[in-house]
Parts: sequence; C-alpha cells; structure tokens
Amino acid sequence: MTDAKLEDRIFARFDGRAGPSLAGLCGNLLADQKKTWPDLAAGHEALAAVRLRDIPCPGFSVRVQFNPQRIASSTARVDSESIRKRKCFLCPGNLPPLQKGVLYRREYLVLCNPAPIFPRHYTISSLRHIPQSLEEHLDGLLLLAEDFSEDATVLYNGPRSGASAPDHFHFQAAPSGAIPIESVLDEKGRKKRIRRVDGASLSWGMNLGRTALIVEGSDARGVADLTLAVISEMKKISREPGEPMMNVLCSHGKSGWRVALFPRGRHRPDMFYRGGDEQVLISPGAVDMGGLIITSRERDFMVLDSERVQAVFREVSWDEEKTAALVRALQGKPPRTLKHSRNRVNKMEALS
Repeated sequence: MTDAKLEDRIFARFDGRAGPSLAGLCGNLLADQKKTWPDLAAGHEALAAVRLRDIPCPGFSVRVQFNPQRIASSTARVDSESIRKRKCFLCPGNLPPLQKGVLYRREYLVLCNPAPIFPRHYTISSLRHIPQSLEEHLDGLLLLAEDFSEDATVLYNGPRSGASAPDHFHFQAAPSGAIPIESVLDEKGRKKRIRRVDGASLSWGMNLGRTALIVEGSDARGVADLTLAVISEMKKISREPGEPMMNVLCSHGKSGWRVALFPRGRHRPDMFYRGGDEQVLISPGAVDMGGLIITSRERDFMVLDSERVQAVFREVSWDEEKTAALVRALQGKPPRTLKHSRNRVNKMEALS
C-alpha cells in the first residue's frame, strides 16, 4: 500500500510524545466511526442486545455471552488453503472504504472492531503483512499496554489458538476489567510463585480449570525476559514447529505489567466438531480463556453448563503432565533473553 493511500486511512496519530492519550484518540475514533461507518454503528447496536449469564464451576466461574454477530469469527476457516484463497482483511489496502484508524508509533493501525464483544473493542493491526508471532512483537505488546494505561487490556491470539487472521500480525484491546480473570487473579491464593528475577515475578495460576502462567513486574526488560523464557520452554515441551499454541492478556497499572499466558493444546474442543444436538460452537481465544466465553448461537448459550465448560478448558489447555514439566523447567533455569527481541524493546523505547 502506498503512503498516499495509507494517509487516507489515518484518523489520528499516536507517537508517545506530548498530546492526547492513546485511549483518548481511540475513543474519538470510535465516536467518529459510529457516525461515518454504518457497519460499525450496526455492530454496536447489536452489542447492546447481547445476553450474559454466569456459570459456576469447581474452584472458578465463567461468564457466557450470546453474541450472534461473532459467528464469522467463531467458525472462521484458518487452514492454509482457505487463507491462501481469500484477501487479507487486515491489510490496509483491503479494509472497508469507510474504515479508518489511529496510526500507532508508525508500526500499527488501531481499528474499531465492527463485530465487537465489548463497547470499546479494537483490533491493532501491523502495517506489514506478516504472520502472528509474539516473540517478534513482545515489545509492542508491553508498550501498547503501557500506553493504554489502565483503560484497556491488550490481547494476543496465537496463529493456531483463535486468531481469525493468523497470516497478518495483530493484537486486540478490550476495556480494562472486562475479562473475568483480571479480577480473579487479584484474589488471595490464586497465584503460586515460581521464581522472581530482574524486577519481575513468574507465577502459576491456581484452581482456574485451565493452565495459566502469570508474569508481573515494574521492569519492562524483566517482564519481557520471563515471558520469553515461558515461550522458550513451551517450545521445548510441545516439540511442535513454529510458535507454541497460546493466548495472552497484557495490562499495565500502578504496579507495572501483568502478562497472563495460557498454553494451548488444541485449537477447538471436541464439541465444536460434533453433529446435530451434540455440537456446541465454541472456538476459544484469549477472551474465552480469560473467562468470558463467546457463543454465537442461542442454543449453545443455553446448553452450556459447568460440565461442558470444564471439558472445553480441559481439551484445549495443557494437561497436568505438560504443565508440571513447564513449571519444573522454569523453576530450574534462568530466563534466556532473545537478542532480536531485546533490540526491538530498545527500538520501541527510543520512540517513546
């Protein structure tokens, strides 16, 4: 896409220097797009009608959202052949004619999601058509969370773990506190410390029904190192090519960063593929792993119960054996900083 055409897509710019906050610019973008882009306005009107209910499970609970407009994302075909045949819907040149965004630090375009889960739901898309790979963009995750401050939580779905566009790198952002696990992790006894290094700590989430590793700290490099250490050990244990399957939530507040990483064993649970009344269309991403399960059919919304929720998490998360091996590895070895990621952290800090 030429610079001239990209210019037509830019509603505002954020470079980290003096000026409006990122949250403020994105709020202005959302208000403008509701007026100028009918599809977005319709998506937010539909959001007002979504239904919610809570499901208690042993040791934890989840919230279920019935959101029919999420059907395309929940059932997206993400095999290589399907991706090859369709245009990338996140490339700036392929965006809907009326869609605009906030240019973020000259690397990403913050876009309003036209099928929102939240009142403020953004997709943060790379200007380049490159595949999902968190190691290469961990700096962007941490900096985005810091720039959104306490207004938003940044989400990452791995290429085989819920990303509907695995071929084009992107994050998402949701209102801070909108995903249940954010408050759950503040409860006493929910985290067991594994290790602490360089101004950051690594913990194991307890009694959540799925595996979660939590990195917290006020030092960006320490948080990055521990997060990279988790990903590195996951690669060794999973023994699969490419990035290990995972979902990530990242927030930033007065105490610094919190990165919640969910190792994944499968893309979708068995019930997604069953026929007839046995089928339940749940395709977990970061939001679902965070405790807000999205259903796009009313029947699925109604039949989902504690037993089915536990089965979803059990089937798509890491099992006890893998999790125990991961915890042992992280207890016994120092974090290994990936040089290319450290250089990118330095680069992004230079833009601040």
